[in-house]
Amino acid sequence: MVPQYEILVEGSSVAFQGGFFGISTIVLIRSGATLALFDCGHGVTRKLLLDALQHRGLAPKDIDLVILSHGHFDHVLNLDLFPEVPVVLSRDEYDYIQAPFESDWVTPRLLPMLLEGRELRLTAGEEEILPGVTAFPTPGHAPGHISLELPSPEGPVVLAADALKTAREASTGIPDLEFDPETRQEIATGRPASRPHHRSRPFPDDPDGRGRQDLMDRHSGDAIAVPVREGSMDDLVQTSGRRPASCP
Repeated sequence: MVPQYEILVEGSSVAFQGGFFGISTIVLIRSGATLALFDCGHGVTRKLLLDALQHRGLAPKDIDLVILSHGHFDHVLNLDLFPEVPVVLSRDEYDYIQAPFESDWVTPRLLPMLLEGRELRLTAGEEEILPGVTAFPTPGHAPGHISLELPSPEGPVVLAADALKTAREASTGIPDLEFDPETRQEIATGRPASRPHHRSRPFPDDPDGRGRQDLMDRHSGDAIAVPVREGSMDDLVQTSGRRPASCP
């Protein structure tokens, strides 16, 4: 059975003088009888998440798995809604959150405590974490960031999380908030490349363009990359040549 995904909470961000406030997308994934969340948000989106679940006849107790793209505050701080649910994250991110960079102001130092006592599934490299749902590393925004790939009738769908935060990033090839840009070059290569217009130009911190190209070229020229925050849908269409089935 082909897994299904549905955006429960749309990502956004609000910029203000001296900073910004981020709201991550929260995605519900159905794989067979398993219900999983890809990221779980934080206090600002707590009611939105609960209302979205209720609207679908669901409650936090119905969620079987929480998949964390990475450990930033806007993606993880509703974990307490799912106290006995197993958590998937990458081994690299789990190791990193034990001692984040001193300059990292978005990884909560209490995250290891939130994960304490839980069943953890730590991914390494590319791994099928549910039937039809593959996690793969997309570091840079965070050292252990992962994205997901799912099949769809239109072709593979990449749930990019903060590896591709906005349509603007996709169209310009310029990332925001790269807390660990050097690890971008450690992304596995060797996958088939897509059409040239489906690639971003290289980043200054990624001379070969491998990191973002791996995301945008994911397995097929028909890959659909779904950014998670604000941005022009037309920008993304011009970059990828395809219109995502669903995108905030």
